[in-house]
Amino acid sequence: MMSVIRFISRNKLFHLFLAIVTVGSGLYEVGATVIEDIASGNIHGGHGVVTIGLWHLCKSLSDIVEGSDYFSEAMKS
Repeated sequence: MMSVIRFISRNKLFHLFLAIVTVGSGLYEVGATVIEDIASGNIHGGHGVVTIGLWHLCKSLSDIVEGSDYFSEAMKS
């Protein structure tokens, strides 16, 4: 069980998938009314899900780019 937890916590592609699913589900919930909700101040949980998903997406993409940079440097030497 511990090896499964370690695999999930270290898998960058899983984190990217999780971020995409989170952003998608949040946008599905608030997609039609996002502009009106923000303009009127009617912020609810769906907007938070989109924000968390975008944050996670940026973090996972930066981790993947950093890893590919290390891989590229290793292949040069």
